[in-house]
Amino acid sequence: MKKTLYLLLLAAGLLAPLTVQAAQQYKTQAEAAASVTDDGYILVVYGKGWDRFSEPLCRKIIAAPEVQQAAGSAALILTPFYQYASEDEKTAQKEVWGNLVEPLAHSMETYPCLLMYDKEGYLYGRVQGAVVLRGTMEEIGAEIKAKLEAKHKQEEIMKRAEAASGEEKARIIAEACTIEGIEWPNNARNMVKEADPSDSSGMVRRLHFDGWGLAQKYCGSDKDGGLQLSTAETVKAMEKMMEDPAYTNEQKQVMHAIIIGTLRRADQAANKTQIRHHANEMKRLNAESNLGVTVDQIFKLWINDDGKKK
Repeated sequence: MKKTLYLLLLAAGLLAPLTVQAAQQYKTQAEAAASVTDDGYILVVYGKGWDRFSEPLCRKIIAAPEVQQAAGSAALILTPFYQYASEDEKTAQKEVWGNLVEPLAHSMETYPCLLMYDKEGYLYGRVQGAVVLRGTMEEIGAEIKAKLEAKHKQEEIMKRAEAASGEEKARIIAEACTIEGIEWPNNARNMVKEADPSDSSGMVRRLHFDGWGLAQKYCGSDKDGGLQLSTAETVKAMEKMMEDPAYTNEQKQVMHAIIIGTLRRADQAANKTQIRHHANEMKRLNAESNLGVTVDQIFKLWINDDGKKK
């Protein structure tokens, strides 16, 4: 009897399986804005008029069930991007992008790509490169899902920051900046400065760290603003900075790299032991980071061994 009732209810649609939430496609941001959710907008962007392969690919991506399901309740928009837009083309492009800020020339985007904006219009994530050009729809969907989940995790951290103040607030905002795969929260640096103007937490130093600028300061020529310190002075300055707990392991890797470069330029052969030490420290801090993976080449090219203890 129970089995018969179950079959009748199933046939009537009353016990239909729950459907997986899937994103909806809109023609323009203005159209999507009326019903945008916390999953924001995902623009599937193709090169209009200059990349004949990207438009059909993007049409395939935006229609894929794997992509639509991964995007949650985000608004999907098939979006053109002109390389050298005429006035009419700028108008046509703006019609689709609406209030969303278009990427600047020479920025981080490569096309075709998926640009992920929150509901406020902040560009927080990009899916681009090999996964878009050569990946499966499942792989593209996985990238979207990961970034969307990372964004929501970051938003939860920022809710904690809103309820805090002072050093605690600064530390929580800095924690939100550690979420990988997406941009920092909008205006994070200024929020940390405002919360902790004296930088007692050290988070202002952390979020304003500029590795290229630091290298230029300690390794650049005098005409480029370099300090022109001695080798010993540069090593001492970097080692002192590394004592500051405000800096992340990856930031300290930059300091080790500056020391290694300075020692090598001064006298590679005589400083081999010190170079090996700092290379080992750089790898210990994070072997998987950009600088961490270069350590094996440092051993091979500058120390002439494999880094293993003899």
